[in-house]
Amino acid sequence: MKSNLDKFFKTDAKHAEDGVEFVIDEKTAFKVRHFNQTNPRIKAAMAQHYKPYAKQVELGTLGLDKQMEINVKVFIDVCLVSWRGVEIDGKEADCTPENAHKLFLDLPNLFDALWKHANDFQHYKEDVGNS
Repeated sequence: MKSNLDKFFKTDAKHAEDGVEFVIDEKTAFKVRHFNQTNPRIKAAMAQHYKPYAKQVELGTLGLDKQMEINVKVFIDVCLVSWRGVEIDGKEADCTPENAHKLFLDLPNLFDALWKHANDFQHYKEDVGNS
C-alpha cells in the first residue's frame, strides 16, 4: 500500500535490519537495529527474557533494576549489531553480549541513548543514510 504519509513514516527495511550508526565521536560508534514492536525477533526475545518473571510482571512487582536488566538483554539480543572504539578497563573491547551487558549496566545513560535511538523510526526512514 502506498500513501501520502510514506515520506513521513515509512522505514527502510534494510536500514532497520542491518542497523544504522549511533556516533559518539570520530572513533566510537554503535551500530543499532530498529526496535519495532512488530519485529518477531523482538517479541521472541521479550518473551524469553520476561518469562521467568511473568508472575511478577502480572502483579506489578517486578523491580526497576530487573526491568532494566531485561531490557538490556533484549536490546543486546535484537538491536545491537556492533560497535567500534569501545574500551573497557583501558582495553579495546570486542562487541560481545557479556561486554555489552556490563557496559550498559555500568553506563545506564549510554544504554538510554542507544535505546531511544533504536526506538526512533526517524533514524531508519527510507531517505536516511546509514550514518
